Amino acid sequence: MRKLIIAAVLLTLPCVAAAQSVEEQVAQAVLAAPEPLRAGATVIVRGADGAPSVIRTGSYELVCERYGPAPGFAVSCYHTSFQDVMDWMRRRIAEGARSYTELFAGGGPDADVSPGAMQYELVGSTLEEAELHISINLPHATGASTGLPTEERLEGPWLMWAGTSAAHVMFGEIPPGIPAEYPGK
Repeated sequence: MRKLIIAAVLLTLPCVAAAQSVEEQVAQAVLAAPEPLRAGATVIVRGADGAPSVIRTGSYELVCERYGPAPGFAVSCYHTSFQDVMDWMRRRIAEGARSYTELFAGGGPDADVSPGAMQYELVGSTLEEAELHISINLPHATGASTGLPTEERLEGPWLMWAGTSAAHVMFGEIPPGIPAEYPGK
């Protein structure tokens, strides 16, 4: 019996070590934001169903969150007008969407995204290897309306999710370590 109790305690230690305090979650979530914007950002976490919960209320219109749980490191900060898109995407992923084709099969969410709103993502296999990626939201933009290519480019701007409320201008490739076909990046 004693060995069973010791084994149970040892098995739970990694779970305890993996748990983060609210302060640690906030500190990591805001890393993608420009330094002057971090202190005033709202920070959310998501349940298994993709629903957001606020763990820190901010003083202006920037929302930050860590993607998870997933291997690697990924945090995103975006204008509040983009949160409806993020909420919709996280719900669709929780419901089983496993590709961008599946995710946007119905044309995407009906969201009122502010044109020109910025999004910052810090993504990599580890925090130390994470790279910053910046995009500019242009809801419902198309390749024809912007003159931008809609296929990923390693250099220069391109339009991702063209024709949806989640359309945005990317600079460079999709963040490393994240398969382009998987929406839960």
